[in-house]
Amino acid sequence: MKIKLEEIKDKYVSLGIAEKNVDYALNAVKAGTKKDFIMKNLTSDIRKVDKATANNMLDEMFAANGGEFKYENRGGYLYSTFYLIAIVGLGVVTFYFSKENRSMQFKFGGALLLFIVLFFRTFIPTIRGRFRE
Repeated sequence: MKIKLEEIKDKYVSLGIAEKNVDYALNAVKAGTKKDFIMKNLTSDIRKVDKATANNMLDEMFAANGGEFKYENRGGYLYSTFYLIAIVGLGVVTFYFSKENRSMQFKFGGALLLFIVLFFRTFIPTIRGRFRE
């Protein structure tokens, strides 16, 4: 049985946590904010949520939302896509200059090689789920 975020909200509001604090935590979890940052804000002097209660609430919310690092690899896919487009474009230009000008072919080939290295340095960690911005 999968627990919904609204059920978690109702549970912690009934435990005495102010609804605005639970709403803040819920929206922050949905937005993919890091747990440490949310925890710091919840336990601040203004919100005054108990540290143990806030930790349990955030653990439940992140579990229901798909995990703390659910959105972490978005940048990796974005950069990988950019590098792949650059590789294709430079590949076409490099092969176009292969017939006309050797020095331009060498320059574009070097840039192509650089983007291939950048692509693999970004794409492999992203696939493994380890890309962090």
